[in-house]
Amino acid sequence: MNLTELSNILTKVYNTLGNNYIMENYISEPFEFKVNVRYGNPYEYYDYYAEIYSVPDIPEYFKYKPEVKKKLNKIGAGVDIKIIELKFKQMISYVDPDRAKKTGVLFNNRSYWNQYENS
Repeated sequence: MNLTELSNILTKVYNTLGNNYIMENYISEPFEFKVNVRYGNPYEYYDYYAEIYSVPDIPEYFKYKPEVKKKLNKIGAGVDIKIIELKFKQMISYVDPDRAKKTGVLFNNRSYWNQYENS
């Protein structure tokens, strides 16, 4: 599977499964995701990166829904975006298990999406 195909499939996965995960666990509205998978640079850790653009901008921090916080017996109010990145990274294995371990996930904001759309 080439990177364009993977980008398109991950866009669909994140718009369904990613949004479901976020909506079930955190106080949030749904996002519209667009993914661009690219090769990693020599100085980067991963061989590939899934750059995720969202409307609205993805926040740096998510608050747990009260029922989830109680069920999971969480002390903190929520999670950092890095936890969401990890969950989204795990979802890559649904599409391309071989590439999943070699792919990092980066959330970008809407201004990057607009730049990406106009290029």
